[in-house]
Amino acid sequence: MNSAALTLINGQPQELWSVRDRGLQYGDGLFETIACLAGRPRWFDHHLGRLALGCERLGLPLPEGAVLRAELQSCLGAAPRALAKIILTRGVATARGYRPSGEERPTRIISAHQWPLGKDAEFRVGLSRVTLGTNPLLAGLKHLNRLEQVLAQREAAAAGLHEVLMCTDPGEVIGGSMSNLFVCHDDEWLTAPVTQCGVAGVMRALVLELAPGMGLKVRVAPLAVRDLAAATSLFVTNVRLGLQPVHWYQGRRLAVDERGVSLQRLIDDAGE
Repeated sequence: MNSAALTLINGQPQELWSVRDRGLQYGDGLFETIACLAGRPRWFDHHLGRLALGCERLGLPLPEGAVLRAELQSCLGAAPRALAKIILTRGVATARGYRPSGEERPTRIISAHQWPLGKDAEFRVGLSRVTLGTNPLLAGLKHLNRLEQVLAQREAAAAGLHEVLMCTDPGEVIGGSMSNLFVCHDDEWLTAPVTQCGVAGVMRALVLELAPGMGLKVRVAPLAVRDLAAATSLFVTNVRLGLQPVHWYQGRRLAVDERGVSLQRLIDDAGE
């Protein structure tokens, strides 16, 4: 990638911005992390759909999809494989305080990043002590308030884990700190609803959309910690990991459901 064009702010190459931006001051904004192949964003329409939902909920203008795509490709250049990030905030504050004045101009930040190094042979997952707060107005969105996930990832790093699963205070398992979760039993896969908290992941949506085409039953249903203990296999999903089988959970080795390999191929074919 061309390091001189890795970041665009409102379409201009730069990396410095106002400290008064409401994204920094209050987390007043949204983001998308997008897997890119051969200089092209993958599953772009799914990302744009979630961004549109977030803009509607927060009352932000949605940038044109053509503008976002053009700026992504400008940042990516001809990179064979990369991760791109879109950050959209309400903009630089025109008045002090939480209440928007209505006169802000949105800030649009596009950046490209090298694809992380290869996966470890064994993916280790635990259960986080950090709980998720519930708020149906924010549920499903990738908003900029991520302190719960920051705390959970610090916990994971200290324990030598790749990921930790997070619950609500009442004990409902929602997913990972950076992923959605699929709990595999012999005849079906289960994933938690994200109507009260959690992120409606793009990879999660693709699994729900494409799995029935290969005869795999996938269902959205509440999950408890006991369901994890009874599972034959677990998968965590995001656009970087894909369908990542969990090899080790809370000291227990798990089998790998090979149907995930076939499903990943279907998802990859739908990535353009």
